[in-house]
Amino acid sequence: MSLKIDVDRAGPDEAAITLTGELNSATAAACDKELTTVLAPELKTLILNLKHLKYISSAGLRLVLKARKQLEKQGGRLALRHMSAPVAKVFEIAALIPPDVQASRRSEDIFLDAVQRREAVRHHDISD
Repeated sequence: MSLKIDVDRAGPDEAAITLTGELNSATAAACDKELTTVLAPELKTLILNLKHLKYISSAGLRLVLKARKQLEKQGGRLALRHMSAPVAKVFEIAALIPPDVQASRRSEDIFLDAVQRREAVRHHDISD
C-alpha cells in the first residue's frame, strides 16, 4: 500500500499533515522529503492527522521523532491527532512519544477541524 500526504497550511507558522495509507520503509523517503519542506524555521505548530494511517513501521516512528526534535529546536510543537487503533498501539508499545504530544489542545483541535471541513467542501462534487 502507498502513502498519501496532504499538507495544509494555516499560515507560515502552522501546518497540518494528513497521512493516509502506510508509513513504512518503502514510503518513508517521500514522507521525509515532504516533512523537510514543511519544517521551515518559522513553523511553530505541526499537526499530524493519523486517522487514515493504517500502519507505521520503525522508519515512520523515526520520522515522527525527527520532526519533533526539529520543532523543539525551533521552539515549536508537534501534535499527533486522531490515531487509528493499530497506529496508536505501535506508539504505545514503542513508548517513544511523550503523552503531551498526543494530548489534545483546543486551539490545535479547532485548527484541524477547520482544515478538515474546508477539505470536505473543496472535494465535494456538486454535480451529484
